[in-house]
Amino acid sequence: MVQLTEQIIKGKTKLDKLEEVKNLNLWGQDLDDCAVLAKLPNLEVLSLSVNRLASLKDFRHCAKLQELYLRKNDVKDLHEIQHLAGLQHLRVLWLSDNPCADHPNYKQFVARTLPQLHKLDNDDIGSMYQGAGGDGAGGPPAPPARSGSGAPPPGAGAGAGSAGPSPYGTPQIERGSSRGSAGVSPEGGPAGGYAAARAAAAAGGGGGGGRSTKNILYAVMALLGELEDEDLVYVRREIEQRIGGR
Repeated sequence: MVQLTEQIIKGKTKLDKLEEVKNLNLWGQDLDDCAVLAKLPNLEVLSLSVNRLASLKDFRHCAKLQELYLRKNDVKDLHEIQHLAGLQHLRVLWLSDNPCADHPNYKQFVARTLPQLHKLDNDDIGSMYQGAGGDGAGGPPAPPARSGSGAPPPGAGAGAGSAGPSPYGTPQIERGSSRGSAGVSPEGGPAGGYAAARAAAAAGGGGGGGRSTKNILYAVMALLGELEDEDLVYVRREIEQRIGGR
């Protein structure tokens, strides 16, 4: 059992107060207990992809959460989605590569349970609703069968109410790091780009501050080539945040 603690969060974000944490990236930490999230009332963007979380109950306390990335965890039961129903600001949710995402009515059930969403995994909710031919009826969907029963969720395939187009680019923040967020090892991609970036940063290390800064810039640009469009949205957000803070 690996529990997320205040010390881990403060160590990763370099912030003294949990109330100041708005972005948190704890990709690939083998976490299976995140009860401490109840102490992060201002959290807006959270990545806990590639962990061992089986429940979504701890996220119900994050009232300001806007983007939640939970790819490659162990959420099996679609009923867990109901823990997120009270997060009225939640616009982006990634649950792909969880067992629950293999359910035939997974997307329709999530979209109807969380009508506030704009994006589910890599799909726009409005487009998904139109493609599913839903009837637009309000109210919560019929609950799916509990995991292990072998039965599909009855009535969950009716479609979802349109939430409109998403203003977000759906950044996969687990690949990067930010001030006030927990940075970890990149999730993959060709090694050449990272190796080239490190080599560029190390080259001419004794050449003075100006040359060193230029080499770092070259390294950053080399890394940008490894990112997808969704990742670049998060990079842009970080740049704007840095510039705005000066």
